[in-house]
Amino acid sequence: MVQRISAFSPRASGGQGQNRITFVGWVRASMAELTRRVEPVDLLDQRFNFLPRSFRWRGDLWRVRSIVRVWEQPRAGWRPERRYFEVTCGPGSCHILFQDLRIGTWHVSL
Repeated sequence: MVQRISAFSPRASGGQGQNRITFVGWVRASMAELTRRVEPVDLLDQRFNFLPRSFRWRGDLWRVRSIVRVWEQPRAGWRPERRYFEVTCGPGSCHILFQDLRIGTWHVSL
């Protein structure tokens, strides 16, 4: 007997099939998290060696006028610890920057 194993094959309800559906859902959620729109930025200047002051994104220079909110996300499984900053750079220009605390890189979340 040949059993077809594929992410797209139909699953039987109940029993072991339920565990596979849960696992497949977890894998899809993890992949969605990985492919979320995030772009790297070059942080050019910081205030108090902690807060972003200016950064370069897509070739443009952005100066932070105010920081609306700061929060941290603890390490969760494979995802490293991050520090988030909701910043205002000008009229109608609000961005969410985050720093990967493990390696120190900066990104903007779209």
